[in-house]
Amino acid sequence: MYKRIKGKKFSRKTDQRRAFMRNLSVNLIMEEKITTTKTRARAASSMVERLITKAKAGNLAATRILSGILPQVAVKKLISNLAPRFAQRNGGYTRIIRIAQRFKDGAEMSVVEFIDRDEIAAKEKETKKEKTGGKKKSAKKAKPAKTEKKDEKSEPVEAKPAEK
Repeated sequence: MYKRIKGKKFSRKTDQRRAFMRNLSVNLIMEEKITTTKTRARAASSMVERLITKAKAGNLAATRILSGILPQVAVKKLISNLAPRFAQRNGGYTRIIRIAQRFKDGAEMSVVEFIDRDEIAAKEKETKKEKTGGKKKSAKKAKPAKTEKKDEKSEPVEAKPAEK
């Protein structure tokens, strides 16, 4: 009897597939934006959304479950940064944007990013402007054009006809 199978195998064995999905998830959590193929993007997005939902619980049990799946750095970022950012949101933490096909093999490419990434980037840009005082870097002052100074020695020499 036909049964529906959730997820893709990505032509890998179970342990390789788990490591592959773990790496994609860690990259998405740490970088907050990754470019990958469409099927990989869908799988990574699904896994990260489940991890964020687990991190929103914020208790010891959730932390231990996440620590068994992700490295400690990713768990810290997930619990301290991402879970509070999505506290008011019930699912739908990521966005998948389709981009052009890959040149070499024609695979459909996608960008996976967090929904509120644009707002966070805008705030960071504003804080950088405040820190620098909002001043633009001044361009180097243009030097005046060099004027040619004629020396008595550097006068043009006329060509003499060759003597036979």
